[in-house]
Amino acid sequence: MKTRIIFSILFLCTISGIKAQDIDYARFLVKNLSSAEMKGRGYVDDGDKNAARFLASQMSKYELIPLSRKYLQEYEFSINSFPGKMNVWAGLKKIKPGADYLMALSSKGISSTFAIKRLLNDSLSDSEDFNQLKTQNLSNTIIITDKYHKNFADTNLLNAAGYVYVKDSSSHLIWKASNGKKLKDYYLLDIRKHFVDSIKSITLDFENKFLKDYKAYNVAGMVKGSMYPDSFFVFTAHFDHLGMMGEETMFPGASDNASGTAMMLDLARHFSSPANQPEISIVFIATSGEEAGLMGAEYFAEHPLIPLKKIKFLINLDMVGSGSEGITLVNGDQFPKAFQLMTKINADNEFIRQVQSRGESCNSDHCPFYKKGVPAIFIYSRGSESKHYHNIDDTTENLPLTEYNDIFRLLVQFVKKY
Repeated sequence: MKTRIIFSILFLCTISGIKAQDIDYARFLVKNLSSAEMKGRGYVDDGDKNAARFLASQMSKYELIPLSRKYLQEYEFSINSFPGKMNVWAGLKKIKPGADYLMALSSKGISSTFAIKRLLNDSLSDSEDFNQLKTQNLSNTIIITDKYHKNFADTNLLNAAGYVYVKDSSSHLIWKASNGKKLKDYYLLDIRKHFVDSIKSITLDFENKFLKDYKAYNVAGMVKGSMYPDSFFVFTAHFDHLGMMGEETMFPGASDNASGTAMMLDLARHFSSPANQPEISIVFIATSGEEAGLMGAEYFAEHPLIPLKKIKFLINLDMVGSGSEGITLVNGDQFPKAFQLMTKINADNEFIRQVQSRGESCNSDHCPFYKKGVPAIFIYSRGSESKHYHNIDDTTENLPLTEYNDIFRLLVQFVKKY
């Protein structure tokens, strides 16, 4: 009896240790990917390349089979960057990048002061205010406007020096990189409303560096299947993020998407163990350039390192750092058998609150593969406990990983039963 009790305690401790090891490894990965050394995994000081080399070292550590030299698939695209000074004055007040304002990545560097005009709370393109502005020379003027006039700013209908979108002081400032593939001849900024309510000028003093044919890397490795080595189950996750807005302001990207990258690598670690070797080969692809427009996934789908026709199923992991409300399967409606299987596994094991299905959407790295005919879904977690997105507060400390272990177990079971 005593022996049985001791065995039970040891068994429970072992299970507990495995659980802790999963999330501890994930936190290790997220911490490294979100560190200052990675520069937000963007295009300043080779932040994305530092991340790629780190991921390759992890794949090597667990002896994944490289799909290309040193796990790295090289490709190129052009992107703007802000590697130097980043200064904005609203009137006489210097405001903080990332916290008080965002500079669109399509902007060229400059050092100049601009007069301002206002075009607010009026959605009519033939309004009196708009018609008056059309008659003026606005080449040294920045227009302060709002959501009603976003189309004017996007096409610069007023031929202004630039546009400021007024943002409510309580809302998150959300930056993006997808508009940085081409430079505009005018400036776009988001600035919190209270900084621009009564100012008469705006001063811009910042630097840019347009990176033509910038070299980037996908990182890919494989665990060989014991019975069907030439058939593939694929996990993808993009590891890039937004990088730096100036030399001092970093966007860490812990949730988006260090969390998905960490889970993908944790799955690679799990299946690389001889005790967990899968029957089908499993490929793990860490893509870059997603924030710039699915660049890495597009390149891999056009230049595959495995036959796309041999991929039985693909799961893309993007933002899985919460989970109190469950997970959503984008493209779940397109693959009802996969959705039903995942729902059944979850119900049988009571892993997470809900598995929800959505229709197709080209909003992450599953899309280029799906367009090529690969059965592919995109999984993200849901929960108000993880609220930071594309801002400077998406940090390791703010990432809860609420249901990390249970989502991980759900995916392991899904691979085994699919």
